[in-house]
Amino acid sequence: MRNNYIISVKDHKQDINLTVKGLYFFQGFQVLESYTPQNDECYYLFFYKHQFLTGKKTPKIKQKSYLKQILTKGVSISSPHPLLISFLSNKSISTFPSLNTLWKNINNSFQKDEAFHILSAFDCYLKKEDILALMKKSFLQFRRSGKFLHAYRILQLAREKYPTNKWATSLITHMDYQKYSIHYQSEIETLLTYDPLYAENQLYLHKETEHIYALLQKRLRSESRIIECLSLHCNYLSTNPQKFDDYFHDIKTILQSNFTKQETIDILYTLYNHQSFIENKTKIQEQLLFHLKSEKLYKDIFLILTDNKVPLSLNQTDLLIEAITHLDAKALSFDTFLAENLTSTKNQQLEKLIVTLLPKLFEAHDIKYTYNWLKPLMHMSLPSINTIKKMYEISEEPDKQLDMGELYYELKQLPQAIDCFLWDIEMNPTNSSPIKWLIKLYGELGMTEESKTYQYLYKEIQKSS
Repeated sequence: MRNNYIISVKDHKQDINLTVKGLYFFQGFQVLESYTPQNDECYYLFFYKHQFLTGKKTPKIKQKSYLKQILTKGVSISSPHPLLISFLSNKSISTFPSLNTLWKNINNSFQKDEAFHILSAFDCYLKKEDILALMKKSFLQFRRSGKFLHAYRILQLAREKYPTNKWATSLITHMDYQKYSIHYQSEIETLLTYDPLYAENQLYLHKETEHIYALLQKRLRSESRIIECLSLHCNYLSTNPQKFDDYFHDIKTILQSNFTKQETIDILYTLYNHQSFIENKTKIQEQLLFHLKSEKLYKDIFLILTDNKVPLSLNQTDLLIEAITHLDAKALSFDTFLAENLTSTKNQQLEKLIVTLLPKLFEAHDIKYTYNWLKPLMHMSLPSINTIKKMYEISEEPDKQLDMGELYYELKQLPQAIDCFLWDIEMNPTNSSPIKWLIKLYGELGMTEESKTYQYLYKEIQKSS
């Protein structure tokens, strides 16, 4: 996954590159926070229900603006994040439309109350009085044409956005609107049908309540706002650990139905790295390992399992053995993978694991390093441990090189065994035992000419003896 997401766009005929720092979700809006790498100027890019609206350079945020609410009350994900990449993957952003152009577009595409809801997101750049003036004009048009429900919703939205404004507050209690106001005292489930825009805004404001959060998730899914669903769940995994199982079950269902295998792995990785509760982290790890194994990503499996701070389970140990089998020595880091983390492994599995590890250890390291790496396990009576002990004890003794070679052979380390037998021949040129071993080992390695050479040498020694 890339470290930073860069957006190239034209603003007032000027080409700029923006580094994305975060994405915020609130009441239908998605807002990207981004900066120019040259002079660190801040730009906010606005989306409504995943549809791009425009971007604005923002040197300062008004404290009572709706943008401030989005940034403080919304749910956020920080870059780099796979969901942020998924959100932007199919977005085409080339220019920033002016606010006048934007208003014409949304005024023609949305019902009036929703259009004003969208316009209010830009009260950091527009005068509040100008937005209210447009609301008043629309309100009067609805009232004159007898559309009192639409007029009421304009008043309600104005009061919701700007609660200190006397115009909306004074008019909304008028008797003409009492029959409509009664509907807004209904349960939130009823309001979702009667006025989905108002209801969703309320759901976002009270999403900490379990029942409200479930309704918000249902609402988002009904509109296929999947990334928003998942972002909320990811946020709640860390803030509501007691509800982990419910949220994580939903996350797995969403991932299975809406994301590729690689996207799923990237998202699970992010969840895994950001989860601090060990029990919950283990559940994410189990799911992540399942997907890594299905994709044969053995290096990732090795890194996750060897970074474990808790003892490996039987299945995890078997998976680690499988991963090591498929990796070469260069892919294994024995400086971060510590033998002390294996002390709780059952003897039978531990022996199998060490036997699998030893060829990789010897490929990159000598017997001294191998012995020291295995030191935390030296108290265990295992065949492989006993062999390493013997090898370490005689490794520096010239007259024990024949024994050393046999021990290397026992561990299936043929190149090291050959070196020991060659050393022994130098020390004892008339000894036929290392020569017999070399004939055997070169034969097993398919090195026919070398094997024949030592067969000839063996015959010469036999003649002279």
